[in-house]
Amino acid sequence: MTIEIGRLVVKTAGRDAGLKAVIIDILDGNYVLIDGETRRRKCNILHIEPLKDAIKIKKNASHEDVKKEFEKLRLKIRETKPKQKTERPRKKRKTSEQLRQQKEEKKKLRDIFRKKEEKVQKTAEKEARREETLEDKAGLGEGKKE
Repeated sequence: MTIEIGRLVVKTAGRDAGLKAVIIDILDGNYVLIDGETRRRKCNILHIEPLKDAIKIKKNASHEDVKKEFEKLRLKIRETKPKQKTERPRKKRKTSEQLRQQKEEKKKLRDIFRKKEEKVQKTAEKEARREETLEDKAGLGEGKKE
Protein backbone atom coordinates (compact mmCIF):
# COMPACT_ATOMS: atom_id res chain seq x y z
CA MET A 1 0.00 0.00 0.00
CA THR A 2 1.22 3.45 -0.75
CA ILE A 3 1.45 6.40 1.53
CA GLU A 4 -1.02 9.01 0.23
CA ILE A 5 -3.23 11.76 1.60
CA GLY A 6 -6.45 10.26 2.93
CA ARG A 7 -4.98 6.79 3.58
CA LEU A 8 -6.07 5.25 6.89
CA VAL A 9 -3.16 4.02 8.99
CA VAL A 10 -2.54 2.35 12.34
CA LYS A 11 0.15 3.82 14.55
CA THR A 12 2.64 1.09 15.51
CA ALA A 13 5.00 2.99 17.82
CA GLY A 14 4.76 5.53 20.61
CA ARG A 15 2.06 6.15 23.16
CA ASP A 16 -0.62 6.28 20.43
CA ALA A 17 0.32 2.79 19.23
CA GLY A 18 -2.63 0.72 18.03
CA LEU A 19 -4.82 3.74 17.25
CA LYS A 20 -6.16 4.61 13.81
CA ALA A 21 -5.41 7.83 12.00
CA VAL A 22 -5.56 9.36 8.55
CA ILE A 23 -2.70 10.93 6.60
CA ILE A 24 -3.38 14.64 6.17
CA ASP A 25 -0.12 15.77 4.58
CA ILE A 26 3.15 14.28 3.34
CA LEU A 27 5.92 16.43 4.81
CA ASP A 28 8.93 14.75 3.17
CA GLY A 29 10.20 11.26 2.32
CA ASN A 30 10.13 10.11 5.96
CA TYR A 31 7.42 12.11 7.73
CA VAL A 32 3.68 12.58 7.38
CA LEU A 33 1.08 14.60 9.29
CA ILE A 34 -1.62 12.42 10.87
CA ASP A 35 -4.87 13.05 12.77
CA GLY A 36 -7.71 10.91 14.09
CA GLU A 37 -7.83 8.71 17.19
CA THR A 38 -4.23 9.81 17.71
CA ARG A 39 -2.96 13.27 18.44
CA ARG A 40 -2.57 15.49 15.38
CA ARG A 41 1.16 15.47 14.79
CA LYS A 42 4.11 14.72 12.58
CA CYS A 43 4.88 11.00 12.40
CA ASN A 44 7.66 8.90 10.91
CA ILE A 45 6.35 6.60 8.16
CA LEU A 46 8.23 3.73 9.78
CA HIS A 47 5.92 4.12 12.80
CA ILE A 48 2.67 3.65 10.88
CA GLU A 49 1.07 0.73 9.05
CA PRO A 50 -1.16 1.70 6.09
CA LEU A 51 -4.60 0.06 5.83
CA LYS A 52 -6.47 -0.73 2.61
CA ASP A 53 -9.15 1.89 3.36
CA ALA A 54 -8.82 5.49 2.25
CA ILE A 55 -11.07 8.50 2.65
CA LYS A 56 -11.45 11.57 0.46
CA ILE A 57 -9.88 14.43 2.30
CA LYS A 58 -8.06 17.59 1.26
CA LYS A 59 -4.41 18.27 1.98
CA ASN A 60 -3.99 19.93 5.40
CA ALA A 61 -7.66 19.32 6.23
CA SER A 62 -8.90 20.77 9.51
CA HIS A 63 -9.57 18.66 12.57
CA GLU A 64 -13.31 19.19 12.06
CA ASP A 65 -13.16 17.72 8.52
CA VAL A 66 -11.27 14.68 9.82
CA LYS A 67 -13.83 14.34 12.63
CA LYS A 68 -16.74 14.29 10.14
CA GLU A 69 -15.07 11.63 7.99
CA PHE A 70 -14.29 9.45 11.01
CA GLU A 71 -17.91 9.72 12.19
CA LYS A 72 -19.02 8.41 8.78
CA LEU A 73 -16.74 5.41 9.35
CA ARG A 74 -18.11 5.11 12.92
CA LEU A 75 -14.67 5.65 14.46
CA LYS A 76 -14.13 7.78 17.52
CA ILE A 77 -11.74 10.71 17.37
CA ARG A 78 -9.49 12.24 20.00
CA GLU A 79 -10.63 15.64 21.22
CA THR A 80 -7.87 17.80 22.64
CA LYS A 81 -7.91 21.34 23.83
CA PRO A 82 -4.76 23.44 23.69
CA LYS A 83 -3.40 24.68 27.00
CA GLN A 84 -4.20 28.21 27.99
CA LYS A 85 -1.06 30.29 27.80
CA THR A 86 -0.26 31.99 31.07
CA GLU A 87 2.39 34.49 31.90
CA ARG A 88 5.41 33.18 33.72
CA PRO A 89 5.70 34.80 37.14
CA ARG A 90 8.65 37.17 37.20
CA LYS A 91 10.90 37.62 40.21
CA LYS A 92 10.73 41.14 41.58
CA ARG A 93 13.86 42.87 42.78
CA LYS A 94 13.88 43.88 46.41
CA THR A 95 14.10 47.54 47.27
CA SER A 96 16.93 48.85 49.42
CA GLU A 97 14.51 49.18 52.34
CA GLN A 98 13.45 45.54 52.02
CA LEU A 99 17.10 44.47 51.93
CA ARG A 100 17.82 46.54 55.06
CA GLN A 101 14.88 44.90 56.89
CA GLN A 102 16.09 41.47 55.81
CA LYS A 103 19.58 42.18 57.20
CA GLU A 104 18.10 43.36 60.50
CA GLU A 105 16.03 40.18 60.81
CA LYS A 106 19.15 38.08 60.16
CA LYS A 107 21.04 39.99 62.88
CA LYS A 108 18.21 39.41 65.37
CA LEU A 109 18.17 35.71 64.62
CA ARG A 110 21.95 35.48 64.87
CA ASP A 111 21.86 37.24 68.26
CA ILE A 112 19.15 34.88 69.52
CA PHE A 113 21.20 31.83 68.52
CA ARG A 114 24.35 33.30 70.09
CA LYS A 115 22.50 33.84 73.36
CA LYS A 116 21.25 30.24 73.27
CA GLU A 117 24.79 28.97 72.66
CA GLU A 118 26.09 31.06 75.56
CA LYS A 119 23.38 29.65 77.84
CA VAL A 120 24.27 26.10 76.81
CA GLN A 121 27.96 26.79 77.54
CA LYS A 122 27.14 28.32 80.93
CA THR A 123 24.98 25.36 81.93
CA ALA A 124 27.74 22.97 80.87
CA GLU A 125 30.24 24.90 83.02
CA LYS A 126 27.84 24.85 86.00
CA GLU A 127 27.37 21.09 85.64
CA ALA A 128 31.16 20.63 85.53
CA ARG A 129 31.50 22.66 88.78
CA ARG A 130 28.75 20.59 90.45
CA GLU A 131 30.53 17.38 89.53
CA GLU A 132 33.75 18.73 91.13
CA THR A 133 31.94 19.59 94.32
CA LEU A 134 30.28 16.18 94.45
CA GLU A 135 33.71 14.55 94.16
CA ASP A 136 34.97 16.74 96.99
CA LYS A 137 31.99 15.73 99.15
CA ALA A 138 32.59 12.05 98.49
CA GLY A 139 36.17 12.46 99.65
CA LEU A 140 37.65 11.90 96.22
CA GLY A 141 38.84 15.47 96.01
CA GLU A 142 41.43 14.92 98.74
CA GLY A 143 43.10 12.14 96.81
CA LYS A 144 43.62 14.47 93.91
CA LYS A 145 45.24 17.12 96.12
CA GLU A 146 47.89 14.74 97.42
